[in-house]
Amino acid sequence: MKIAYICDRNTFLHKMSRVRFHSIEAISKIHQVEWFGKFWDGWSHNLSVDENFDRIGYEPDLIIGYKPLEINGFADSKFKKCIRYNEMYDKEWTIREITESKSDIVICHHYNDYVEYTTDLQLTRRLNGVKLVNIPHCAESTVFKDYGLRKDVDILLGGAIFASSTLGQHYPLRDRLASHILPKMSKKYACSLYEHPGYDLSEAHTNKFAIDFAKAINRSKICVTCSGLPKSRFGKYVEIPMCNTAIAADMPDEMQDFFSDFLIELSMDDSDSDIISKLEYYLNNDGKLQEKTEAGYDKSSKFNQDYYAELFTEKIEPLI
Repeated sequence: MKIAYICDRNTFLHKMSRVRFHSIEAISKIHQVEWFGKFWDGWSHNLSVDENFDRIGYEPDLIIGYKPLEINGFADSKFKKCIRYNEMYDKEWTIREITESKSDIVICHHYNDYVEYTTDLQLTRRLNGVKLVNIPHCAESTVFKDYGLRKDVDILLGGAIFASSTLGQHYPLRDRLASHILPKMSKKYACSLYEHPGYDLSEAHTNKFAIDFAKAINRSKICVTCSGLPKSRFGKYVEIPMCNTAIAADMPDEMQDFFSDFLIELSMDDSDSDIISKLEYYLNNDGKLQEKTEAGYDKSSKFNQDYYAELFTEKIEPLI
């Protein structure tokens, strides 16, 4: 397929989270992908999408847009249009973006979002025939890998930590871990909160911040995270075990059989002392911890970005 990926170049250069760009780079190994958008060479933001393509004599099979409502003429393009979502819990905004951009295909990275938007009659009516597909989050294996670092951190809590804030309420288990549980455990164990570097960073395109995070995971015996209120299988659920580190988290609403072999399962229903006991059990039993770590490393390796590109081809090509 000939695919046009339209994204503001400054966003590409500075956006801390690289997962959407890593997946496009993997897709480009299979399909002919060209990058376009504001601040890319040869692109005029004053012209519409189709006017830009007419000027250079380019006709894609598919356009993938990032922030499509900010792309001049995206909605009126004659070409097939696709947008992708990491999270879809803000239903009003999501429906508005899909319908106003006149997108033909929506890729849902979380299965529970896909189920809700394809089974809720009110949502499906408002989408009016838009095709939705589910492709799970995958991780870049050249970044999230075993660096062979000495494991000098017992427990790492990574990701945005918004303790006692509105956004913190969206990640209640992560909030509890940061505010109550790890401070108690730090009296006996080496616990670390990985400080979020921010979302707009000048060196983001070099993968520096993603690699720094991956190395922090690799140095840790256990990395804790959570699925948030939506109970979604976030990217960290495969990024952590791909770094040869045990993952402790609540069970997401998808792929539960897959995770049951290696996830150290925590729950909001557990008391603080219950969670501490679970984590201490593995920290005090090297053999059991190694079993979880190895099982996660072996099973999660499948979910690299090349696998994302394979699923993309399998699910999107028939819709073009």
